[in-house]
Amino acid sequence: MNSNITFTTVFKSVEYVKKYLMLNYEKKGITNGTELAFKNGYSFVYYIKLGDTYFKQATLAPITIQPVLFFYGISHWLKGALLTVDPEYPATTQVLAHGVSTRKRKKQGYRFLSDEIKVQKDGFFPYLSNQLFNFKQLTGEKYKMSHLLMAIPELNETFKVLNKDSPLEPCEYKENNILVSNTLLRKLNFSPKRYELMVKEKTKTDITCIENRDTLKISLPKQNKHQFPLFKTLDGTTYIPAILPLYWRLPEILAHFLLLYNLSMICRYEAEWWGEVLYSYSSNDLCYIESFLSYVQQKTPYLMESLFLNEWN
Repeated sequence: MNSNITFTTVFKSVEYVKKYLMLNYEKKGITNGTELAFKNGYSFVYYIKLGDTYFKQATLAPITIQPVLFFYGISHWLKGALLTVDPEYPATTQVLAHGVSTRKRKKQGYRFLSDEIKVQKDGFFPYLSNQLFNFKQLTGEKYKMSHLLMAIPELNETFKVLNKDSPLEPCEYKENNILVSNTLLRKLNFSPKRYELMVKEKTKTDITCIENRDTLKISLPKQNKHQFPLFKTLDGTTYIPAILPLYWRLPEILAHFLLLYNLSMICRYEAEWWGEVLYSYSSNDLCYIESFLSYVQQKTPYLMESLFLNEWN
């Protein structure tokens, strides 16, 4: 796809969208694909257009309300993405709830990076995760805000400066092989063999590690290489996790969704804490939140574009 054309541009054409949906339904073996594509064409276009409108307004809005606008934007885009795999979405009211929950009241001394989100049995997030990424969320699974922020590689330097350590290590990825500094094993306190066992346990991926004097070579199997967690910046730099909690299968776009959900809830219902973090400058939280929101403006549309491109290919 031409780099100057984005999904928000081509998906303004209902004629094009109907063909796009029809091809997706055919690939997935969905019966009546042509009829369903015609039925969903306008809904898909509206999801993309509304998401685009929210995102554009968010870039113009003050940080006080940005998370709400970004959250509604990403939610609409992901609903559009769901229509590419589930022509009946939303088939039930169960998938309309958020599917995640946060602590209702922020306790004294609350820190955003220590906060957690809990996955619910039903709702948009677990349904989305399963349908789009074949990743079944466990009911009650908790995601910590600090770990979700660490899964955004553009924030690696921010963590390095503020925490005096970085959660990700730069690496080279080519032809199913990863080359990374031995610093990775030292940070994890693992031998190559123990690292192999940990990866298999956490990601169901069989890898092979060969340690040289300064580098570690990790060979990935072709069949399930996408389950291995690698994080890529907009400028093309690839990173590998140097902490255990990031050895998950959670795609970065879902980390964006969860972070924006929590921040949008804080914006709407926790005015006292939100005002304190924005104007008192009392903790590192604001540094991470501002950095994240600045990268969301470019990174989230890029990740959505990649998601829709994968549906094309």
